[in-house]
Amino acid sequence: MSNDDKAFTKLFAIAALLQIVWGLVPTASNIVISEIPVELYISLRWTISGLIFATYLLVTNGWNKISVRSGIAVCGLGVLGYGVASFGTLYGLKIGGVTNFALVGALGPAVTSLVSIFILKEKPTRSFYFALPVSLLGLLVLAVGKYQISSVDIATQSAVFILGGCTFEALAFVFSKKFKSQMSATQYLAIAQLGAAGLMWSLQLSIFQQIGELKKLSADGILAAVFVSVVACVLCYAILYWLLNYLQGHKLALFEVFHTISATIFGWLIFNETLSPFMVLGGLLILVGLIVGNWPSNLKATQRQ
Repeated sequence: MSNDDKAFTKLFAIAALLQIVWGLVPTASNIVISEIPVELYISLRWTISGLIFATYLLVTNGWNKISVRSGIAVCGLGVLGYGVASFGTLYGLKIGGVTNFALVGALGPAVTSLVSIFILKEKPTRSFYFALPVSLLGLLVLAVGKYQISSVDIATQSAVFILGGCTFEALAFVFSKKFKSQMSATQYLAIAQLGAAGLMWSLQLSIFQQIGELKKLSADGILAAVFVSVVACVLCYAILYWLLNYLQGHKLALFEVFHTISATIFGWLIFNETLSPFMVLGGLLILVGLIVGNWPSNLKATQRQ
């Protein structure tokens, strides 16, 4: 094996491990939102992670000078992609459970692709036109499976909330590309996450008024919140953006299969959640769509796009 092959093997191993660790996030978040309100958890986690990024930049003198307009725009993207999106994903998690969240969340890459096609006018590969119907069929089958073990309302509401959150995340991701030349990924994440945190704390003080609920956090809840804020929102995001320097985005998207599988297993093991056969089938269809839609069957065609 050549040095290049060994290097790529290491990168692929890191990408797989990253998604497996990320698969613990729904479980950890579920622990936290069982003890404190969703809105307060959103405020807390983006504050911790945003401050860590900002402190790192201050210590390393990594801040780039940007215009006020760009700063406001990135804050807005943070509000959209981290603040508003978190409402959808976390309420979907709270309603439907960890395993349902993991399986429905596997549609995230397809949502991002659709947003990129409609907003950035990107040209999809031929395989995408096969992958999208398969993924949507998987979602329908998954909803039927969730209905069998819960109800139509739970199956529908959880799917709508999760897909809504994924859509806002995709919009923020797509529009963030224009700022890559102006600042580092670390600076973008610091500004965006603190922007989301700022909005959430202003809502806490004016509308939600839930700050007193923090005292309800148990030791497990505190550890889970710290895990999500530090390991997921900081380390995992940092590693993901580092990997993007060496691996193409569509290749990294393939590794979300590991995230879905690990999150499903963690939900089943830790919370003893039920998986109906239709949920398994629906999840498999979504994963097949993810793999087919992102597999570079024609590398030259992909590069031309």
